[in-house]
Amino acid sequence: MGYEFQPLKDQDFAVHLLEVHKGHDTFMISKALTRIYYIIEGTGVFAIDNQNYDVASGLLVEVPPGVEYSYSGSMKILLVSHPRWFEGNERTTRKNPDVVSEGGVVGLIGNPLRRYLRRIEKLTEKLP
Repeated sequence: MGYEFQPLKDQDFAVHLLEVHKGHDTFMISKALTRIYYIIEGTGVFAIDNQNYDVASGLLVEVPPGVEYSYSGSMKILLVSHPRWFEGNERTTRKNPDVVSEGGVVGLIGNPLRRYLRRIEKLTEKLP
């Protein structure tokens, strides 16, 4: 969940306030953006180029273009991007296992829901 500050006079920059509860669900690589994350409060882990970095309030994290990264934790973050995000900039590489389990919500809800719907289907087959 986040908020983008607008309008900035310099349209090459974007500034967002992010409320992170679990983290980013995927790893990604930015083609052109440099992203600077300032941790306002909370703690977490940034995984950048296959290395984990513990973060806490007051720390600054820079992610250059062309590097795979993601983050997890519970944090309030100020994000500055240069240049601004644009369609086609990011490539998602994989799920973030610290945020998304293999089953995910579909596994938690989908399997019991499918069993329930099969029972309903069997019951309705018996109706005249």
